[in-house]
Amino acid sequence: MNKLVPNKKIYAVVICYNSEPVIENLYNKIDQNLFDKIYFFDDNSTDNSYIIAKKFDWHVVRNEKNLGHGGNLKKALEKAFLDGADYVLEIHGDNQYNPNLIINAKQLLENNYDLIIGSRFVNRNPYLDDDMPLFRFVSNKIMSTLSSKLLSINLSEFHTGFKIFGKNFYKQVPFKDCSNNYLFSFQIILLTKYFNLKYDEISITSSYSGFRASCGYFQGMIYVTNNFTEMLFYFLAKLNIYKRKVYKKKILFPKSP
Repeated sequence: MNKLVPNKKIYAVVICYNSEPVIENLYNKIDQNLFDKIYFFDDNSTDNSYIIAKKFDWHVVRNEKNLGHGGNLKKALEKAFLDGADYVLEIHGDNQYNPNLIINAKQLLENNYDLIIGSRFVNRNPYLDDDMPLFRFVSNKIMSTLSSKLLSINLSEFHTGFKIFGKNFYKQVPFKDCSNNYLFSFQIILLTKYFNLKYDEISITSSYSGFRASCGYFQGMIYVTNNFTEMLFYFLAKLNIYKRKVYKKKILFPKSP
């Protein structure tokens, strides 16, 4: 039983691809009293991530083929919620975000929010406070502000890998139809708004020193371009002009007797 919100089952899922140098540090950083169970999903890494992860007492899963960031996270969410989780924290294997800052979400967890975003911009300046690279800081700030204004979504950051998913999100949102790459992280925010689910954000910190396995600049440019495409599809769905599969209500099949 976790010590954060004892009446809810809180799981963590570590999403990993080629993060061998920092896995032990990540394991030692995590306060296991905050979670009921921790899964480690290795996305068919080409280094020794899986072997190192097996040394520790989390539940390790290795994908038979590389699913991509979004694909790996989809598999992890499905596994965790089917296993009984009420909430699932996404943890990146490169140790960029501090998973213990889930403590800042205690009130939101108690009040049954469906998606909780960890933002580096809530009462903070990550460029000054965390040494976020200037280009990454400026581009993130511009895109997040633009997205917030255009979509009427009250968030200070859209491009973060710290998210807490609620069981109701899992039940309502057809996230399996989302992208298998980094675009998944942006899509799920739009879908949360589209399906009128409860969302909010908390303040988090991040680290940019040492090993990192985040999206590269070329991938980042493709990601930004796809953001605008996703916003277009969002508006088309809102106006009932055209609905992609992700904007159609998730079908829940009754359990067999």
